[in-house]
Amino acid sequence: MIQRVIAEAHNLDEFRALWIETQQRGSLIKHLLADNFSPEAIREIDQMTDFDLYDFFGHHGYHARALKRPERGALFISGNQPWFNGMGAKAAIVLKGFGTQFAQGGTDALETPALWEVPEIKLAGGLDALRVIGNPTQVMHEAKGRLFGV
Repeated sequence: MIQRVIAEAHNLDEFRALWIETQQRGSLIKHLLADNFSPEAIREIDQMTDFDLYDFFGHHGYHARALKRPERGALFISGNQPWFNGMGAKAAIVLKGFGTQFAQGGTDALETPALWEVPEIKLAGGLDALRVIGNPTQVMHEAKGRLFGV
C-alpha cells in the first residue's frame, strides 16, 4: 500500500499537495481500495488510530514524524498566530475552528457541510468571514497547507 502511495506522490511535499486536494486524495484512496488495501484497517493494525491518514502515510511512506490529530490541530493554531493576527478576528476564529475540528475528526472533519454548523465557526460568520480575506476556497487551501505543513 505504501509503495502505491509513493508511486503517486514521490516525496512528502507532493503527498501534502495531493492530500490537500479533496479530489486527488479521494482518487488515491479509491486506488488503494481497488487494490484491496483498506487504509483504515491497516492503520488500526498498526495501532495508529489516533492519527489522521495523512500522518499514517507520511510516517510510513516518507519517514515524517507522525502527529496525533489533537497535536496537529494544536500546532496549527499555535504555530500560525502571526497569520491569524494579520486577518480579521472573525476569519481567525473560523480558521482556528478548522484546527479544533481537525483535532476531533481529522481530514474528513474539514470537508463536511457540518463544519459550517459548528457553533464557533457559524457564529463567526463561516464562509462570509473567510470572504473578507479572500476567496474562501483559496483560504481553506492555504489553511490545509499550513495544517499539514506543521
